[in-house]
Amino acid sequence: MLDAALKIFRETGYAGLTIDSIATEAGVSKATIYRWWANKAAILIEAFLASVEPHIGFSDSGSLREDLVAQAASLAQVLGDPHLGALVVALLGEAQHDVELAAAFRDNWQSPRRAAGLEVVNRARARGEIHADADAELVLDSVYGPLYLRLLFGHAPLDEQSLRHLVDQVINGLIRPARTSD
Repeated sequence: MLDAALKIFRETGYAGLTIDSIATEAGVSKATIYRWWANKAAILIEAFLASVEPHIGFSDSGSLREDLVAQAASLAQVLGDPHLGALVVALLGEAQHDVELAAAFRDNWQSPRRAAGLEVVNRARARGEIHADADAELVLDSVYGPLYLRLLFGHAPLDEQSLRHLVDQVINGLIRPARTSD
């Protein structure tokens, strides 16, 4: 059913995706789909997550910079995939007009990843790697906002070198200066 939802989405877009079309493509009844998902937004989000989840986790290297670069590079690889990136763009676009889809995208995509990112920033703060008063939410917005902007407008690359530069630009203002002994 997840594969069917992705296939139909690629062929028709979000507007053309229906529970009926998913049921037909998957060879199941609509009741079977509704047993698992409340609506087409929920099944499409789950299909998307199943495709990308193994590739976008955060690591814990002990370095905020390395953890952010590694995760941002993984995310950029997903967003740079012609099918998955297009799916994200379409979902974000449709979410502007569909509150159900916006809620599903936020609850299932953004919120879990944001929680994991906050843990990474908070660990860095606890290690004394960044200022104690660094706003973890703003750190994430500062790193990930440009990724989505680049995805949507295509004005700049999403390659690892660009991401390293981006992360460096963001965290250079957060790093605690080394203490010098007098």
